[in-house]
Amino acid sequence: MTMKTDVATFAPSCLGLTATEGPCDTAGNADPRARRLARIEAALDRMEAGRYGFCLSCEGRIALDRLEADPAEAVCEICDEGEDA
Repeated sequence: MTMKTDVATFAPSCLGLTATEGPCDTAGNADPRARRLARIEAALDRMEAGRYGFCLSCEGRIALDRLEADPAEAVCEICDEGEDA
């Protein structure tokens, strides 16, 4: 699936749009709408590739309640907590 909008230049690397992953820059200059669109399109790409619901960090399953709360979630709770530490 190709992205309809080239938002990779606006999105932080932690969204999974680039080959390298990095920490999210919460104070970044990216437009929040572009970041949200990038997360959604990245989730759609993972769906098409058969990787939706699997953590980008550890490749474990993302809990269903976590995906229900945020369908564009890309990491499991354990890896998400590890990034905050």
